[in-house]
Parts: sequence; C-alpha cells; structure tokens
Amino acid sequence: MKRRELLRKTGYGLTGMVASRLGLASIKNGHMDTNIVEASETTSSGAAPDFETLRRDFPPLETDRVYLDTAFVGLMSRQVKAAHEAFLEERYRFGPIPPDKTILGVWMAKTEEVRGKAASFLGAKEKEIAFTYCTGCGSNIALKGIDWRRGDNAVIDDLEFSTDFHILNSLRERGVEMRIARSDNGAVSPDQFEALVDKRTRALCVTHVSHHNGFRHDLKKLTEIVHAHGGYLIVDGAQSVGAIKVNVKEEGVDFLSCIPYKWLNGPNGVGFLYVREDLIDSHPPDRLGWSSTDEFTSLETMESTPLPDHAKRFQYGTLSYEGIYALDAAFDYINRVGIEAIEKHNLNLVRMLRERLREREVQFYTPENNRSSILSFYTENEKALGSELKKKGINVTARRGKEGHIRVSPHFYNTEEDIEAFVEAYAGIKI
Repeated sequence: MKRRELLRKTGYGLTGMVASRLGLASIKNGHMDTNIVEASETTSSGAAPDFETLRRDFPPLETDRVYLDTAFVGLMSRQVKAAHEAFLEERYRFGPIPPDKTILGVWMAKTEEVRGKAASFLGAKEKEIAFTYCTGCGSNIALKGIDWRRGDNAVIDDLEFSTDFHILNSLRERGVEMRIARSDNGAVSPDQFEALVDKRTRALCVTHVSHHNGFRHDLKKLTEIVHAHGGYLIVDGAQSVGAIKVNVKEEGVDFLSCIPYKWLNGPNGVGFLYVREDLIDSHPPDRLGWSSTDEFTSLETMESTPLPDHAKRFQYGTLSYEGIYALDAAFDYINRVGIEAIEKHNLNLVRMLRERLREREVQFYTPENNRSSILSFYTENEKALGSELKKKGINVTARRGKEGHIRVSPHFYNTEEDIEAFVEAYAGIKI
C-alpha cells in the first residue's frame, strides 16, 4: 500500500483541499511582484489551501529533506527572497525614486505600510506597533520601562526563554524579586501563577508557546490574574505568531514581542512589539534616538518635541529596511494562505505525530491536549539521535534541558508523509 493511501485509510488525510495556481515572485523595473495565489483561490473565498503545492515555494523541500524544525528557523519562501532582492536592487541602483521623495522616505513609507499589516495580524492598532531588531528588544522595552520599586516582584516560569531571566536577574540589584513557577509534567497552570502573584507583582512574563516543549499558555486567564493585582502581562510571541492565531485585544495582553524568522518564514534582523494603547504615554523607552521623536526644535536650548503618543517612540534608530521589505512579503504570504488554515493544518500534523509516537511508547515532554505546533519527547541520547536523523535528511532539534529531548515542529509546508518519514527513521535508529 502506498504511503498516501495508507494515510488516507488511517484517517490522517487533509480533506477539502483544492489546487492553487502559484505565481512566483519576480522583480520588474525595480519593483516587487509577490502574488502567490489568485484572489479567487485564497482561503477568504472558502477554498482550503493546497499545502503540498505551496511546498514548491520552499526550495529545500524540492530535495528529499524532511524539515521539521521551524521552531529553530523557518524556511524562507521564494517570495520573501524576492523581497530581499527587490530592496537590494533598489538600494544598489538608488531608485527608482519619485521626484518628490528621497530613498529614505520611500523606505519609511514602506515601514508604515508594514506597520499596518503587523497591527492587523495581531488584532492591534497601528499606533500600538513598534519595530525592533529581535524579540529581546521588545522584552527590554517592556520590562525596563516599568517604574520598579524595592520590594516589587516579577513572576516567570521555568519554560520561559532565557532573555527575560537575564533582564529580571539584572533587576535584583534594585531590590526586585524574581518568582519562578515550576512546570509539572511539562505545563504550568494559571493556579500556579496565581499563587505567586500579589499586590507587589509588577509583571508576569510568559512565552506564549514554550520553545522547550510547545506548551501553550492561556493568555486570557493570565491577564485576568495579573491585572487583578495591577501588574502587566508581558508575552514572548516568537513561537506562536505565524503558527497560531494571536489576537492581543481578545487576550488582553499588555506587551507582546516577536520575530518573523521562525513561523512567519520571514527575515532576520527585524522584530515587532505590541504595546497596549493606554500604556504608551506612561511607559518610557529604554533608549532614545533620532527616530524616537522629531528633530530638536532648538539647538541653543537643546529642546526637542515631546515623545509621540505612538509606539514609534520605542524606535530609536535606523531600521533594517531590507528586513521590513521582506517582512512585508512574509505577511502577504501567510495572509494569503490563512492563519486559521495554517493553525488547523499544524495541529493535525502534531496530533498525528503524537499518535504515531505513542505506538513507540515514548514519554512526551509536551503535555496532552496541548494546542501548538511543537511536540517534544524525552530520550536519553538526544544528541546522537539528532545526529542520526540529520544523516537521514531529517531536521529536528535535539536539546538537553533537565532531561534530554527531541523537539519536532512541523509547519504548513509539511505533510503527513513528512511525519511518517520521521517516525520511520526514528524507529529504525539503534543507539
């Protein structure tokens, strides 16, 4: 029996898909053409995307490679590559530029266009989005802008990425206590956070989806807990934005920082930060520069205009405009495929993976009934296992935390065949 027929008979086939006609991105007269799906065939028309056809936009998948490591680095589409090239062509030739514009003005106009797309993607307002250089930039802005007092505390969990630990550890010199919720069977419950939060809690910091094992926090419940005591919810969205639908307004979060080079399949060197509108005026930037506000109004008095009531106040210098161009294409790509369809597809793949690995009697690091695009399981020889899988053309992450584990992170360009290939390879390795 062929693998595809086997998958269909065992219930793993993704139904209702129609083929999409792809138009690969190109550069015409210095301008970018990144249409990937005709409008009548996008998910907004009710037609489900053909994920297997979309694989053609990711050249590494044209080989026998099985790439299940988007939580590490996402693959780049042809369209995002073309956006990089379009910017470089524009920069290299210094144009074309409209007669009433400068090249920097063109780049800044593109930035505002992409700011709108970032806001829409998160369910936010344009004025609530600042561009940064990485996820950690946003974390520093959020945490260092708090008016900390000796005796205050911040709550975090042991599934968090290391950046916030570094920032909070530096605040201990100012008398700020760091309280750590310890995970149990790969999860941290809202009740565990609630037991640590009190009237002196200024921040509750979580990674929306943990890079360790994909555990997904219930942000709305955490918001209710910390807001009841007057604190902020600060979220690292690096492993969720682009993989699952995120709506900052519905979740009620105060700050969310992320990068596009993982699940958005976008560029390095650029990130974006959401800051809740009513916090912008009272939250000072962690640093200042020419783009934080307008030029000096007087060089004699050294006065400058006030910081704007816009998240742009947190941008202090010249941005990675090449990254902005590429991010624009990344948003367009994900939006055309549809984030709801992507989330459903990814969760189906993770469900299949868990069921197939359960047959191998593995012990899972990721808790049951978790809803993210990451699944981790324990192994005693993680490095050797990861190396052997790589020799077979299968990319996953092998990591040692408290215990060794393998992290598998499928995205929309992965198929049921990829999951089967991984499980078969894993079962055949003897270490």
